[in-house]
Amino acid sequence: MNEQFFYIHFRLRVECTGTQPVTQDPEVMLEIPRRLVEDWKRESPSHLNSDDAIAADIARVVAVRAALPAESCQEHECDVSNWYERRPPLMNERACDLHENGIRAWLVK
Repeated sequence: MNEQFFYIHFRLRVECTGTQPVTQDPEVMLEIPRRLVEDWKRESPSHLNSDDAIAADIARVVAVRAALPAESCQEHECDVSNWYERRPPLMNERACDLHENGIRAWLVK
């Protein structure tokens, strides 16, 4: 397991209402710094969520921003499809598509 990051793969199920239809459900791979999870736990000590659950909650917003144009999609669900122990090769092949608050997101094409 990586000591600095969580690696997660999200699949978004989308219901579009705008002018830009989504032809297939987008997928996003994310790199979440463990320090963000530790910060969240310090700020919310009464919540007893697992580190994985906290990382997924933190990353979900970034996944949606990376994958969906705001004006085109009204409703979506974000499912975790996979957790990785090591950095997936896609993350080494090209630059990330979105970098926000230390979280990096790659659209899976």
